[in-house]
Amino acid sequence: MWRKDLGANRKTLREGSGKDVEKEHYDEVLGSSEFYIYVSPNKKPKGYLELKKDLESLGAKVEYPVITDNKPSPGHQVIKITMDHTVMPDSILLRSHKWAHHLNYLHSFFRPLHKF
Repeated sequence: MWRKDLGANRKTLREGSGKDVEKEHYDEVLGSSEFYIYVSPNKKPKGYLELKKDLESLGAKVEYPVITDNKPSPGHQVIKITMDHTVMPDSILLRSHKWAHHLNYLHSFFRPLHKF
């Protein structure tokens, strides 16, 4: 369901999905080896440099922009967060996931069938 269907106005939509929605599906992200954040067209990702610095200090590899065919529209840019073919620690996933929700960015992840 889209928040506009719930009567949200433009200001509310720009504020992001908030803390409650982020917690609803965080458990689905755990155990991921790749995490993608889709930056909306014509937007600059606020706080990206801080996010990158934090994640790299935890051992993650952060690439932006990434060339990929897997994105919502041609205008979106993609941030890819990985950890050299291994499952990322919860701290990296939590930080990335919160940041994506705070800015109301779409995101996706890849969870391998087996642990490395």
